Amino acid sequence: MTDDTPLLEVRNLVKHFHVGGGLFGGTAGIVRAVDGVSFTIRRGETLGLVGESGCGKTTTGRCILQLERPTSGQIVFEGSDLTTLSEKELRPVRRKMQVIFQDPYSSLNPRMTVGQIIAEPVAVHGIVTDRAKRAERVRELLSHVGLLPQHAQRYPHQLSGGQRQRVGIARALAVEPALIICDEPVSALDVSIQAQIVNLLEDLQAQFGLTYLFVAHDLSVVRHISDRVAVMYLGKIVEITDRKSLYDDPRHPYTKALLSAVPIPDPELEARREHIVLGGEVPSALNPPSGCVFHPRCPIAVDRCRGEVPELREIRPGHRAACILA
Repeated sequence: MTDDTPLLEVRNLVKHFHVGGGLFGGTAGIVRAVDGVSFTIRRGETLGLVGESGCGKTTTGRCILQLERPTSGQIVFEGSDLTTLSEKELRPVRRKMQVIFQDPYSSLNPRMTVGQIIAEPVAVHGIVTDRAKRAERVRELLSHVGLLPQHAQRYPHQLSGGQRQRVGIARALAVEPALIICDEPVSALDVSIQAQIVNLLEDLQAQFGLTYLFVAHDLSVVRHISDRVAVMYLGKIVEITDRKSLYDDPRHPYTKALLSAVPIPDPELEARREHIVLGGEVPSALNPPSGCVFHPRCPIAVDRCRGEVPELREIRPGHRAACILA
């Protein structure tokens, strides 16, 4: 791969879920969780994926990992389309793609010690076959994530939330991946711990050349860690650009509304700036609106928005937005 070749390329990804019809079965409808998402991630880059709960961020990450098989579209990782591979063919690829889960309380096996949790993927993928060397590898990984060697003998319930998340990060690092999907890795943690985990992820990226897809709903966290940011709404990407352009000059009305809700530490600036309050609620993915999916809540919507699906078009070099008025 050259530097210009994306490590990951997602092309028109679609994931629909069929919802049962209650007592007598049948199909009541289709949930359009992800509806035509496309983006690329270059090696060593962090792409932030932002949006409200239920917009399809986590489902996108699960489809990339092939934990959910997409309804249609392509997921090209290191030149291979993962959607065409069998489970057996995916096994070596899974070593190169790992995930850090949102909830450090439920993502670790309570019956295993920290050492066993971290050593298991190393053993499964045959990276280190000797038991003594595996224990040494565990101690090394614990050191990388800021934990002590004696933590290897502890069980998850004996650790704090921040320590558990560090164990989850060490487990992801154990198989030396190229890409890590960070699925809201700090949202379940105390605010005082969140900065520590974000800084740790940045340090590990610099040390090991990692590539991140950072899924989050907190725009301030995404601003700190991401190189580029993609904003999702109801299964679609509505804006994608580099971090500076998104925060300095957002072009989609949904992005503007999200940014206006982020508090500013300066009380005078906070009092003077415009706050955009969106009306209504997020429509159901079972029955999305016609035309632009955002038009029922959009403060600048016109008649065209109700019938015309906006293309994610380039507003300026490297900055794309799905709005006919942008």
